[in-house]
Amino acid sequence: MDQAFPLIGRAKEYQHALAALQKRQSLLILGPAGSGKSTLIACALAALPKSDGIVLIQYSSVLHHLLIDLARSLLKGGHRTFRRLAQPDNETERWLAHQTSIHLKGILWESLEAEPRVIVLDGVASAAFPMYRFLQRLYFAKGMALIASARDPVALGALARLFWDPRNTIQLQPLHEGDANRLFDLAVARFGIGHLDIEEFRLKVIEAAKGNPGQIIEMCRLASNPMYVSGRHIKFAPLRIDVLMKFL
Repeated sequence: MDQAFPLIGRAKEYQHALAALQKRQSLLILGPAGSGKSTLIACALAALPKSDGIVLIQYSSVLHHLLIDLARSLLKGGHRTFRRLAQPDNETERWLAHQTSIHLKGILWESLEAEPRVIVLDGVASAAFPMYRFLQRLYFAKGMALIASARDPVALGALARLFWDPRNTIQLQPLHEGDANRLFDLAVARFGIGHLDIEEFRLKVIEAAKGNPGQIIEMCRLASNPMYVSGRHIKFAPLRIDVLMKFL
């Protein structure tokens, strides 16, 4: 979902996510592709006065890749304990390339237990047990919090064992029709397609998207491409097929 658009129809969810970040509480955000999980996270992070204690990582199902990304983020963020234990040279990427998973796990655990952070994992999918075992220790460490987003509980894989409490879960629901129309109008203005046959297009978009904000934005974006336009008419069928392929 395009994060340049305002967060529409998610006031309650936004307050929940913001409170979790402020209080360092673990949280799970669920919703299908395009429902606004990443946008919700970005808006909550942007509202904080500073984000020194927060590490945002795009999830990788390969544990070693996630360890590298986490280590890189801590080094860039000036995590003093990790830098002291790791003792990287001036060539950070070269140093990271020579690290083993066993070594990284050890110094990451020790560093984050001594100097906690909030770890935000965006886009969790098919987590295996080695991932679960690494994050489990951090999840229960004093002062630590884990905020994760996923399409559904099944996508969590082994991490579903951590996020079992529904009180610490946000389930993003489809937008109400009024909010969907408001988002549609913003997207029309953003992508400059107001000169086309918008009202016919609106009816088809709102019906097809079924309240999914990402799909509304993407359909309007594609409508700005001449390949989907004939005169003032937007060729909805091929446009819709391409949007569905993206959100599989």
